[in-house]
Amino acid sequence: MHTTAITVIPDAMRNIFRQLFRRLTPVDLLVVFHCSVMILLLSFRVRKEGSAAIEFILRYAAVMSAALFVMPALDRSQYPAVRLPAVQFLRHIYPVFLMAPFYQWSYPISGMFFPAPFDEVLARADVMIFGFNVSRDLVHRCGDRVWLTEWMNLSYLSYYLITLYLPLYLYASKRTREFFYAAFIIGSVMFTCFILESVFPARGPIHYDPAVKGYLVAGPVSEFARVFLSRVDIPGAAMPSSHIAGTVTILLLARRFARPAFWITLPFASSLCVATVYGRYHYAVDGIAGLLVALAYVYWIGPWLYERLFPEMQPDTYETVTEIPTPA
Repeated sequence: MHTTAITVIPDAMRNIFRQLFRRLTPVDLLVVFHCSVMILLLSFRVRKEGSAAIEFILRYAAVMSAALFVMPALDRSQYPAVRLPAVQFLRHIYPVFLMAPFYQWSYPISGMFFPAPFDEVLARADVMIFGFNVSRDLVHRCGDRVWLTEWMNLSYLSYYLITLYLPLYLYASKRTREFFYAAFIIGSVMFTCFILESVFPARGPIHYDPAVKGYLVAGPVSEFARVFLSRVDIPGAAMPSSHIAGTVTILLLARRFARPAFWITLPFASSLCVATVYGRYHYAVDGIAGLLVALAYVYWIGPWLYERLFPEMQPDTYETVTEIPTPA
């Protein structure tokens, strides 16, 4: 009888977790996984950091609880207000609204792992690879041209639209499988960058190198970028570059699922990758790391994970119109 009880309890637990998993969409599972990783990492710092680490553990736990229980509950709810298209839209794209706090939290968390940033190491790596301090001197080597600085800042700001348009387009087109697949890959890339930024502190040239002397300003576009970024940017979370990682991911997925948008986005995305260094927001090695994260998830890790977690929701390359499904 004792042996039977021991056997039954794990079976019951497995059934509970199986049922819980079936209720989660790909974006829910992604949020749960990210929060779980961050809670695990922070748990190793509780003894030293005390209440500061516990505060962030509670924040991630609250977000994870919402993804585990609140969001699936919305799928089962039959209240007319919950079934409204606007509410359903927010239910499926809510991880977009988590990007900002996850990014903001990465900077104070990184100080719990290392007391000093690794900017000197990153700057030396740039010099070793390229032969000069890229983030400091690229603008001068390009001739300090006003039009180029304006274009680079415009390209850099386009990130905030580029990273949104593909999931929104796929959702609005009711291309369900493609939407969930793209959202899973994009979220995996961004959340991986946030995890790495949380344990690898780097402030970035603008905030660390006194020779850089702040944001580049050459005209109205770069002045707007300076005002906007001085309010939303943080002095950290530079390595790897989530700007490049997210942009390249969107670009590669657009090539597969929305070819016209790919050609429209290509010049902005290409310039953005240069602008992250030209504008002194990142070191060149930050951009290389972001590029590698994007390529790894788009072509290897992401498809491998998605196929095993959601084999019944594999995307089609060409347009299919279906309704957003309600998880069992």
